[in-house]
Amino acid sequence: MQQTLELPEYELTLSIVEDASVLFQQPDRPATSLVFDPARGVFDDSFAVLGYDSDGVLMHTQAVGYCDPNTSLRRYLRGSFLDYRPADYPLHALSCELALPDAFAFLRGRFAYQGELWMRPGRGGRQGLGLAKKLTNFAMMHALRRWDYDLIWAVVSEKKIRARFPQRSGYAHHNGPAFTWKSGQQRLEEFVVWALAEEVPDYSNEIRCDGVGSVNTASLPRESSGTVMRL
Repeated sequence: MQQTLELPEYELTLSIVEDASVLFQQPDRPATSLVFDPARGVFDDSFAVLGYDSDGVLMHTQAVGYCDPNTSLRRYLRGSFLDYRPADYPLHALSCELALPDAFAFLRGRFAYQGELWMRPGRGGRQGLGLAKKLTNFAMMHALRRWDYDLIWAVVSEKKIRARFPQRSGYAHHNGPAFTWKSGQQRLEEFVVWALAEEVPDYSNEIRCDGVGSVNTASLPRESSGTVMRL
């Protein structure tokens, strides 16, 4: 099943696709991790958001996955952190230092994870329009209506924290570095951001949207660089 939203203000059409594995079929952009690969069985359910211009050129992607691990987020990640590793860090040579926030020991319930945000760079892209914040929030709200999650979280770079992109999109909390990935000479530090369901703002009134299908509200984001970001 696929739902479609028209964003005439941005000359963009969003498709909400039930199978997030569609991300691995997009030659214009690489996946940042394998967590949305359905063969890995990380999530109980997931969806992807694809944005196209009027010529059918892919302009935007993101995805959200859902799971109910019946434990705290800290315990879940201590047992599953390798599922969230960057795609370009080979497993056979990978090590990771975990420094998860204390709050994760007390956060339990239904979790949603958001990632694979991308906006096409360069002329004809949709960067610099304030759209990224709205599209990120759109997926957060769509996931909340779909699953009624207790918590949504994501992995971000320190650069994005300093730019306050997650905070402006609706993530109330951040901490890090929570993951320090190492492989050979490669080293990557990543932060975590999260929000309880009741903390997620709704930016529906900030964008005009023509809805088709069961989605009839418009809270609508992605990224300031051409590379795919975790968030």
